[in-house]
Formats: sequence, structure tokens, C-alpha cells
Amino acid sequence: MATPTAQAAPGAAPAGASVSVKVQVPASMRTGVFAQDRYLNVPPDFSISVMARIPGARFMALAPNGDLFVSQPGNGRIWLVRPQSNADPQVTVFASGLRNPHDMVFHTIDGTTYLYVAESNQINRYTYTSGDTAPQNREIVVKNLPDASTPELNGTYGHQLKNIALGPDHKLYVSIASTCNACLSDTQSNPVRGAIYQYDANGANGRLYARGIRNAEGLAFVPGTNDLWIAVNNRDNIAYPDPSSPDYKKVVTSYVDNHPPEEFIKVRDGGNYGWPFCNPNPDSSSGYDNMPFDRDVQFNADGHVDCNAMDKVNKGIQAHSAPLGLTFLHATNAPAAYKNGATIALHGSWNRSAPTGYKVIYFPFDNGNPGAQVDLVTGFVSGGSVWGRPVDTAVDGLGNLLISDDSSGTIYKLTYNAPPSTGNNGIANADFLKVWQRTDQPVQDGTTSRSWLWGPAPFTGAVTEPYANSPDGVRTVQYFDKSRMEINNPNGDHSNPFFVTNGLLVKEMVSGQLQLGDTQFEGRSPANIGVAGDIDDTSGPTYATLNGKTGAVARSTSPVTATLTRDGTAGDDPASFGKYNAKAVYFVPETGHNIASPFWDFINQSGPVYDTSGKLVQAKLFDPLFYATGFPITEAYWTKVKVGGTVKDVLVQAFERRVLTYTPANPAGFQVEMGNDGRHYHLWRYGN
Repeated sequence: MATPTAQAAPGAAPAGASVSVKVQVPASMRTGVFAQDRYLNVPPDFSISVMARIPGARFMALAPNGDLFVSQPGNGRIWLVRPQSNADPQVTVFASGLRNPHDMVFHTIDGTTYLYVAESNQINRYTYTSGDTAPQNREIVVKNLPDASTPELNGTYGHQLKNIALGPDHKLYVSIASTCNACLSDTQSNPVRGAIYQYDANGANGRLYARGIRNAEGLAFVPGTNDLWIAVNNRDNIAYPDPSSPDYKKVVTSYVDNHPPEEFIKVRDGGNYGWPFCNPNPDSSSGYDNMPFDRDVQFNADGHVDCNAMDKVNKGIQAHSAPLGLTFLHATNAPAAYKNGATIALHGSWNRSAPTGYKVIYFPFDNGNPGAQVDLVTGFVSGGSVWGRPVDTAVDGLGNLLISDDSSGTIYKLTYNAPPSTGNNGIANADFLKVWQRTDQPVQDGTTSRSWLWGPAPFTGAVTEPYANSPDGVRTVQYFDKSRMEINNPNGDHSNPFFVTNGLLVKEMVSGQLQLGDTQFEGRSPANIGVAGDIDDTSGPTYATLNGKTGAVARSTSPVTATLTRDGTAGDDPASFGKYNAKAVYFVPETGHNIASPFWDFINQSGPVYDTSGKLVQAKLFDPLFYATGFPITEAYWTKVKVGGTVKDVLVQAFERRVLTYTPANPAGFQVEMGNDGRHYHLWRYGN
């Protein structure tokens, strides 16, 4: 990885729901609660609309291609919602005949993408190919989970719906919730109920991971980490725990209203979080943070279970709010102020004198810990009547927050409406600006979280360079961190995507042939500048190192484990680099080189871009495909490079126009990056 250009500023602290806006509802969906106008409270500069209507909509999962999958446990179905341009989305049944399907997760293992589906009695997975409209190759990975059909439960299971997560370790985590409000039988059952179980991705090697968790419906990993967090529905009708009070062991409404808090927990392997013996107490000096426990007087009045030995709850949520879906926004295209945190959908209370919940909340994270709760969407209670109950959230490719509501049968879309910047950002002309705005304006606006294709701004003004085939033998160029923009023929078709090109900079630096025309070159020494890492790195290859690695090779589909050092020594080290699962996946006959899988995925990705009208749309970042990179001129090589002062494993591959780097240790969205080839070329050509 080249020394990265500074990322977009994180923006201001997240604003809460303070503006009442009318819910925008397509004419075809104005039924039920939307037969009349509805209003919700959202943060400033946001709007909210109805995307789709699905009765009993519960949990959601975004497919890699942008399709939305929605579970409908009451009818045993999974629905597919496919967005359509300028029209209502296409809503079809993806799967039916399931037993209470609830949570769903897409997860890729060794190049195969799976859709995991949690039924009440088992976990299935299906192979998934982009655009699938029906399930393929069903495999039951976990069988015989307890639900209402379990003989010992006699048809009664209060929380039989299952929720799941898959971690970066490719382990499957399953929440087996309690059958009851509070009971001892769940703590003695096999499997233990009120617990999280861990399995291999194929369902093997199941084991108890954590317990004392009454009903965890939201399970999610913080992107780029191994941290599993859960949102937990705590118990109801708790008895007063203070033995010095005349209310001891009584169920007192004023106490029940606020005790015990719902729970937002970072789960520890082997952890025990107290239920049903110990209840978090929000009345201490720590408030809702890392709360101490009180003994549950129904099951632990004598203290035979040591509440001081329980794992503390990281963050409390108002009692009886019923937290369900949990979504981390870190690796999404959510607005900048909300990227580093989590949303939780609160389904709302039934066991409180004054109703609570019925909203979507947000927790900003700092150093891995949740901060103060922010209300993100409120207003589902109107005139004392509840008309909506949030269940789950998901973020689409444009950064919109999708919200499911099983009460009204609705999928909402919360949209940030900040306009794109109108300044020219120091860019020399309108054609250069149009190219930059398409892919890098969304990064600068904070609309998306990904690496730059050009950089935040040019580091030169307009530069005139000799080029024999341009009018008058010169052309206008401008240098950015990642490349150079150039116009070879100012009299050409401005709408042609190649009216602005970005030069064969890497090919020139590797070959030592500075191009001065289509067939005119000036011989120089290849650039002795590191292609990746910190400017003072001395171990990784330079452009000159790659000079001897440009010869054509055979087509391959093998794992990429080849290595290269600065002195040109090549090797192969599957023991060190096979774990990253990089493979040769696409052969380019024009240059005779194979593209490694991380780079092929990168140049084929879609994301938010601004079209020529200034509208934010979801589209291919690289269009035409090899426009920004050119063809590969070397194979991909692993090397060890100092990045940010730390030596890391980095995969590098030279293309005609760019060097691409893959750093597995980087956060999602920044693992594959463009090298700082514009800076390097300017230094090689001009000495600064």
C-alpha cells in the first residue's frame, strides 16, 4: 500500500432526530397506516420514505448486488426486494415453506458466497450467485435447535426465533434465546437456552460460547475486528431487590418501569451475563455504563450465584424498549458523522406504564466503546397510538439506512440529502473536474468510505507538457496523488470517456521510457522509488525492481503466494501468504498477465458515484473497466512493507497506469488501494 492520502474528514458529531418530516409514500403503497399522512422525526438534512410494503417484515440482509432480502417468519417466507430505476421496487418471494425464518447473513468463504438463513429449528445455508431469485443448493448446517416443537416444551417457546452472525474467523454464532421471562430450566437444558453458541461455518464443532443472555436478537461484528456485539431483551416484572425496603420481593410498577435495562454487550468467549440470577442496576454512579448487578430475588435471593463474578453489561438501554436488529455502520456508505457507530431498532414496550422504544437509535463508538445514545428516527407513536414498530436496519450501497417495521409491514429508507460540493477543488478545468467528481467527490463528501481513485485535490495546477501527437505538440495535464489527468486532443469529443486519460505512468517508471508522443520516448533509468509503503521503507520493491518482471506468463488459476524483495529476489511462500486466499482469477492476453482476486474484485466493484447531472447513483467505479488502471504488466507479488511505521504483509501488482496494493491488515474499504503513482511519477520526471 502506498502511503495513503488522508481520508475524508469524519464530520461533526452525529445529530439526533430533531426535525419532523412527512414520510414520502408512493401512490401504490398508500394503504393501511399510510392511508393518511404520517410524520417521523429525523436528523437535519435527512428525509424518510417508504421503499416497500411486506406484511410482517422482520430481519433484512443486503445481497452483494444490492438486492434486499426480508424475512417474514409468520408466513415462512423470505422476500426479495430488487430496486428499479424510477419505479417501485420489484418484490417477489425468494423462498417459502420455511419454519419461522428470521435472521439472514451473506458471507463469502474461499470465493463462494453463501446466504445463511436461521429457521426456528435449524440454520440453513444456500450458495448465492449475484441476481439469484430462488434459493440454490440448500445445506442444513445446524440441526435440532430447540423451538416450540421440542417435546419437553409442550408447544410453548416464548422466544423461538433464531438470530445469527458470521465472524471474520468464518465461525457461525447462533443465539438460542430463553423460552420464558425468567426460569431455571433454560439454564439446565441441552443446549443451554439464553445463550450464544459457536459453530464452524459448516455447522461442525458446536459449543457454548456465552450464557446468561435472555434474548439476543441483534448480533453483529464490528467491521474489521473480531468483536461480537449483541442487543439483548431483558426480563419483565422484576421484583424489588432491596431487602431493607418494605417493597422487597414485590413487583412495583414504578420500579419495573425502569428495571432492568435492556443490554448492549460485547460478548466474551466463556462469558456469563447474569440472567436469570443477576440483573444490571442502572442506579449506580456509572449509570448505563458497565453496570453493577443486583441479585434477582426470585432466583438468587440467597446469593448462591455470585453476581460480582458476572461479566458486566457494556451499555444499558431504557428498560422494556425491546432492542432487535443491530447494524454497524463502520464499513458502509452512511454519512460521515454516522460511520463509526451502530444502529439498533427498538421494537417498543408492552410492560411499562408509559410506552417506550418504538424508534431507531444510534451509538457512536470511540476506541471500541459505545458513547451516549442518539435517537435517529422517532415518532412511531402518535396521539397515544402506536402505528409502527422498528425491527431491523441495513445500509444500502448509497448509504441509505433501511428500516423494517413488522407492525405496518413496511421497509423505510432514511436518506441523507446534503448536496455535493460545488467548488472546483483546485482542479484545472471542467473536464478534469467531471472525472474527479464522479468517483472521488463521494469520498470527500463522506458519502462513502473507500480509498481515493485520484486523491482529495491535485497537487499541481495545470501543467503543459510536450506530446508530439497533440495540437502544437503540447498537452494540458494535472497531477493528483494517485495519477495524472491529461487531455491529448482538446478538439475531441468531450463526452467520450477517453477524452480525459490518465497516462501510462507506471509503465513509464518501470520501463524507464518517458513517453513524449504515441511513438516518441525519452530513455531514463527506471524509477528507484518504492511502489508501496512509507516513503522511508527500504524493503519493498521499487518500480525499477519490477522492470525484470514484465514478461508474459501462462494463464493461471493458482493461489497467489509469490514473493518479491527490493533487490528483485523472487520466491514462493504459501506458508506465510496462503492464508490470505488470494488467487489468480482473470487472464489478460493483451499483456500476458493474471490479475489477482483482490484486485479483480476491486476494479469490478460498484459504489456511490455522481453522474453527469450531479445525482448520486450506484454504478461501477471503473467504467470502462480498465480506464483507470490499464492492463496488468506484472504478476502479483507479496512483500513486506513498512506502512505507518509497522511492517505489514502487502500484495502488489503493477498495471500500465496504476500500482494496486492489497493490505489485509487495513480496515474494510481500504484494503485495496491505488499507489501514489502521481506523486512518484512527478518526482521521477521533475525531481520533486
